[in-house]
Amino acid sequence: MFINLKYIQICCIVVGGLFLLWPAIYNGYPLAYSDSHVFISQPVAGFMNWDKPFVYGPLILLFHAWQTLWLVIVVQALLVSHLLWLIVVTLTPEQKPGDAASLSLARPTASAWSVGKHHLWACAALALVSTAPWFVSFLMPDIFAAMTVLCIFLLGFSTRLKRAEVAWLVLLGALSISVHLSHLVIAGACVFGVLCLGVRRLKIAVLPLMGAIVILLGTNFYAFQKATISPHGSVFMLARLSGDGNTKEILEKYCAQKNWYLCAWVDRLPTDSDDFLWNGKGPVWSHPGGPIGLAPEASEIVSYVVRNRPWPVMWSGLKNMTEQLRMIELGDTLHPDHLDVTVAKSVRQYFSAAELESLNSSRQMKDTLAADVVWLSRVSVWVFYFSVVFGLYVLFTAWRKRSARLVVSFILMLWLGVAANAFATGALSKPHHRYQARIAWLLVLPPLLLWRNPALNVTRA
Repeated sequence: MFINLKYIQICCIVVGGLFLLWPAIYNGYPLAYSDSHVFISQPVAGFMNWDKPFVYGPLILLFHAWQTLWLVIVVQALLVSHLLWLIVVTLTPEQKPGDAASLSLARPTASAWSVGKHHLWACAALALVSTAPWFVSFLMPDIFAAMTVLCIFLLGFSTRLKRAEVAWLVLLGALSISVHLSHLVIAGACVFGVLCLGVRRLKIAVLPLMGAIVILLGTNFYAFQKATISPHGSVFMLARLSGDGNTKEILEKYCAQKNWYLCAWVDRLPTDSDDFLWNGKGPVWSHPGGPIGLAPEASEIVSYVVRNRPWPVMWSGLKNMTEQLRMIELGDTLHPDHLDVTVAKSVRQYFSAAELESLNSSRQMKDTLAADVVWLSRVSVWVFYFSVVFGLYVLFTAWRKRSARLVVSFILMLWLGVAANAFATGALSKPHHRYQARIAWLLVLPPLLLWRNPALNVTRA
């Protein structure tokens, strides 16, 4: 009996997305973070936030339309599921055109049933043993870090994409990069990976990064009348440098000739970057102009620090990056910290009473979610380390196999994206479990797609 191939694809993508939504379903509401309220409020007239790109908030408005935030995570789940489908199609060896078992996908060379089975297996396994479903279900742009890596890999290495799929991945990649500034670093590293591993498709792979830069320039000009990528990013970098102890010496050296506001803080600089940034009585919020007013001075001080203390800055960055690489637990995404005065306030203001009741009734708001799933967090950590070992094994056995170059490139690109994320968040901000857990699940993909899989297995002789 003939079955429409597009129907198989759509059904698998939808079912795979449902697998990835189970944390929100169990919680009774999408998972939220205190910063989620910023993105909810971003599209509201007169609301401008200094530290986040003006992208994710307007983007999710297209789906929640002030009705329900459930639609936001449903879309996120479908996007991730679709990317995983394309990854499986890309990695599936092409069959001979005359093979009666083959059913056309991008070309008449791959079995739709085989791809569908492997796709559903990957989604189900990711849902159970990785951090992926938690960030799919999260009302934050975090899941787009992993999507950035997958989009650039597909554009750089897949030869199975239709023109419409290429155009879609360029658009999705540009949006994925632009929703968070750290994703620029991830995208830059991935484009560099394409340059080193497959330069022939570099012109296509770089398009999402170029598109993201255009988006950020335009939205920042709209929001702050500055055509720049990060109008106030220097404040974050100053906080990181101060937390590492690299700022005080520069202030002591130059304050006699500079009229910096921060000179008044030279003997009492916070040693924690989060305290530097967010303490209402700290140097950022005590400044008459707040973080926006401090940004020009922060940019100048950062420049002085980097030029005068390059090696200490580099060493601190590597130390923070290394620490970030091993922080992959879920802890700081599951608790209701400050949600009552942030997200609940925004939902009360812009959504229905029923939506607010759903939020307040969730396990996260009642602070029972973390205790319920603590064992899953531990499982995901052990699976992650197993996946790293498996990836090393595949690279060792497949490196010299011409037929396995695509798989080798896939694993290396995933590792490059994960490492770049650790640098962007650890070295340039501050190590947190959430920052690395959001993307670490990518390294679980190789064993899911390659281990004991006759169609995809490249580890055999």
